[in-house]
Amino acid sequence: MNLNKAELIITILALVLIIAIPQYGVIAAFVIVIAYLKRNKLFATIGLQKPENIISKIITCALMGVAIELIAETVLNPLIENITESKIDLSAVDLSSVTSYLIWIVIGFVLGGLLEEILFRGFLITRISKMIKDNQISDIIALLISSSVFGLCHLYQGWSGVISTGIIGLIFGIIFLAFKKNLWYSILTHGFVNLTGLTILYFNYYDTIEKLIFK
Repeated sequence: MNLNKAELIITILALVLIIAIPQYGVIAAFVIVIAYLKRNKLFATIGLQKPENIISKIITCALMGVAIELIAETVLNPLIENITESKIDLSAVDLSSVTSYLIWIVIGFVLGGLLEEILFRGFLITRISKMIKDNQISDIIALLISSSVFGLCHLYQGWSGVISTGIIGLIFGIIFLAFKKNLWYSILTHGFVNLTGLTILYFNYYDTIEKLIFK
């Protein structure tokens, strides 16, 4: 085990909070993790180095985010909903006005992109991996655990939503690992996935896109 006692306790506590009280637990776990990282100046250990070539990163992540969301809406989500015989519950998202749409975009980038990626990919993947052995195999195990927990914290979307977000969380984790644990790639990609999904919902194209392949 390559974790010190404090990080071991924080990692276990974060997992317990997220699973026990999903939505509020995520916020609580994030606050604890951020406080610990800031106090010990450990942001670089979760992949939050000073961003370089930011324009190329934004373009790359925008393309990945749009592609991931379109594939999810045309293939992944309809397939999941057909298998589970239940729709993904998006009723919590109110897009009744331009103002609410813009607010949700900010939420999508800040709470979705920044908060969730710091917690689930940056912290949990790196720390769970260290709990095991800190090699490629432990990275994969940590990826699977963090993605499963990420899916479960979206239980308010129903079990179809849990499966969908779990798989998308897995993709974010793969991006994090593929780009040598540079967290900016998964943060920005997550934000653009949310932006694309919100835009589809706002313009009321959700059902149309969903039925492009699965009638």
